Amino acid sequence: MNSSVPSYYFTTRDLVTIAVLSALGGALSTFVGYIGQLFNAAVGTPFGAGQFLSGLHVFWIILAAGLIRKTGAATATGLLKGFVEFFTGSTHGIIVVLVSLFQGLIIDIGFYAIKQQDSLPLWTIIGGFAAASNVIVFQLFFFSGAPLIFLALLVILAFTSGIIFAGYFGHATTLLVLESRIYHSAATMNTITPKSPWQRLGPYRLSALIFLIVIAFGASLYAVFVWRPVLDPLSCEVVGQVSHPFRFSYLSYSGQEVTIEAELIGSVTYLPPQNYTGIPLTVILADAQPVTSATTLQVISADGYRAAFNLTTVLSDCEIILVIDDGLRLVAKNYPGWFWVQKVVSLVII
Repeated sequence: MNSSVPSYYFTTRDLVTIAVLSALGGALSTFVGYIGQLFNAAVGTPFGAGQFLSGLHVFWIILAAGLIRKTGAATATGLLKGFVEFFTGSTHGIIVVLVSLFQGLIIDIGFYAIKQQDSLPLWTIIGGFAAASNVIVFQLFFFSGAPLIFLALLVILAFTSGIIFAGYFGHATTLLVLESRIYHSAATMNTITPKSPWQRLGPYRLSALIFLIVIAFGASLYAVFVWRPVLDPLSCEVVGQVSHPFRFSYLSYSGQEVTIEAELIGSVTYLPPQNYTGIPLTVILADAQPVTSATTLQVISADGYRAAFNLTTVLSDCEIILVIDDGLRLVAKNYPGWFWVQKVVSLVII
């Protein structure tokens, strides 16, 4: 009688590693996106500069590949991470699954093709290509109207990010984990030599530890001070310099909708002219009664993103409306796509 236990390509440890890293990577993507928006604001552009952080999305996938050392681990991690991003409210929608899957495929192909899997230069090149692929995939599905030279700059920026955050820090973190014996697999048991604590925590690995601490600290700050839980997706607060602050509920304003035709022209997203039906901001703000000294309306999303409008212009424009689209979405006709805020939670008059 053959009582041998059947062997599987991915062990239970491998599957748990894929699940944990996918969950961490997917859940932190909103935080990374918010930091990217801060980069955009810092350089005075509505999009593009945030590509400098695109390597952070790849970090978790390349880390899974480095720990498990089996072809297909990165692809599986990328696919699962993409679904986590999608179900946690990614602004890119279902396309983020394809982006993440493609990044995993690139990493798997890269590791399969090379023999020296611990070579830092090769890790940085693979990380760069994986991070830069997001720009290409988005352009295959969305039309932005951006010139080719600008898209080339975005690819270069994303590639550089992949070199630093995915390749360099992914390699350093993998060595830190393996040499500390926190994690080991059959593929790495005989390739890593045990070292003393100080040898394990040299300057190179110390940089990975600091990197992980910064990510954890930043994510905690984001969760506490920036992210806002959406208790009722069809409502938002109207606060600030107003005589009557209140909580707007879309259902309470049924019957006051208007229909407009608008075209979204964004950084990576283009939607042709179509009809949108919703509640005009003029109606909502009329009930709030802004004070005469107020000058600006800030529309804030659940992930901390915000768009600022001239209040006087908004009060005279009936074609800026809140519609129901996976929560409340601001449709701003005659404004660029980055003014079309999704998952609106606050209207703040200042």
